Amino acid sequence: MAISRVSQATAQSATITIPGTYAAGDLIVIAAIRTNNTPATIPSGWVNLSSVGSVGLSLSTACRYAQSSSEPSPTFTNANILHSVVYRSSLGIVLPGMALGLNVGTSATIGYTALAQYKTGLDANWYLGIAAQLNTANSLETAPTGMANVNFDSITGLKSAFHDTNGDQLSNWPSTTVTLVNSAVYRSAVIQLAEMSYTFPSGGGGLILPRPMNGGVL
Repeated sequence: MAISRVSQATAQSATITIPGTYAAGDLIVIAAIRTNNTPATIPSGWVNLSSVGSVGLSLSTACRYAQSSSEPSPTFTNANILHSVVYRSSLGIVLPGMALGLNVGTSATIGYTALAQYKTGLDANWYLGIAAQLNTANSLETAPTGMANVNFDSITGLKSAFHDTNGDQLSNWPSTTVTLVNSAVYRSAVIQLAEMSYTFPSGGGGLILPRPMNGGVL
């Protein structure tokens, strides 16, 4: 009974190839970064987990379950950088967005918002941390305490990074900060993943699940 990270990739583009060897039922999480107040467009078939933008920087996160071992490359229109990470459950499925925290500001300190543990009736519990900043000199790839860096990327004037706990965390995620050198506009998100027993239909197919974070289905 565990969640594992299957694969990861970044792209300096609005389109990304889903990385690695994955299978139907694996959860694909994508973070889309854009140097604009208006976030990148979430493509059809993807669930918007979070979206925030202002002062020339936006951060969106979205997910979907792989329907096969060969997913089409999604396009997040107007994105400058994309991060794609695939997660798998040994028990059944990985539930995304059980809780969500967003942080925005202009600072040399990146804040990762506290989240309460969500474990009732579920199994493994991971946290993801995503950050973007209008500064390439800062070491944004430095993960907050309790997380490990998964990947990072940068283009002129923009840097972003994706972190996760790289293992089950059976307690609340505390409010955490990473101090950098230069003050700049930043956006960050903390997203919770949990595990639930489920048999994914052979060949993919529809999957409808409640999402306690904000209602709706996935």
